[in-house]
Amino acid sequence: MIDVQMKVGTRVRGLRSVNLPYTIRLYGVTEEEFDQLVDEDTRAELLDGVMIVHSPASISHDNLSGFLRALMRCYTEERKLGWIFGPDSLIRLKPGRRVAPDTFFLERGRISRRLPKQFEGAPDLALEVLSPSNRREDVEVKLPAYHAAGVREIWLIDPDKREVRVERRRGRGYVISRVTTGEVASGVIKGFWIDASWLWQEPLPNVMACLRQILS
Repeated sequence: MIDVQMKVGTRVRGLRSVNLPYTIRLYGVTEEEFDQLVDEDTRAELLDGVMIVHSPASISHDNLSGFLRALMRCYTEERKLGWIFGPDSLIRLKPGRRVAPDTFFLERGRISRRLPKQFEGAPDLALEVLSPSNRREDVEVKLPAYHAAGVREIWLIDPDKREVRVERRRGRGYVISRVTTGEVASGVIKGFWIDASWLWQEPLPNVMACLRQILS
């Protein structure tokens, strides 16, 4: 039997009265059941038997994550460094753990040009944009799962705090840096950096103008 719980902020409400944004948790879900329940139009993840279904992203969340993904994708393609995916692609970190980062990077050679349905293993970099509806899952659930899988670099973008939190794997642990202004550089995507202040501008700066700065 599968339990359903829907959370909006700190309150639990009935399915008929819920307002956006929301998170639905279905408990006791196996990988086989997950495959039956999820299709291309469902934003869902699976973590240790809990299926987490997300509401559609807000426009501001989509705008910011799309800005970062565009910069990373154009840069990695220009430098021929690898692949950028997200947010609809699933990663199977291990049996029972399937996640969909807002953006993730795979170094060149880790997958073939014939792309798989989902990636098996840890990405080289995972990026999440935090929002009120996903903060708990991203920080308390997915982040430890990324650590356990050995993801080399993790970016958490926090628009509320105007902070970029970067965690880099060192030995058996992670070194954490927090940046609110100035340069944020990746140790995994060689030569890639952003200016944190770009992320807090309204509207966001021109992607191509920022990309030219990065490439120069």
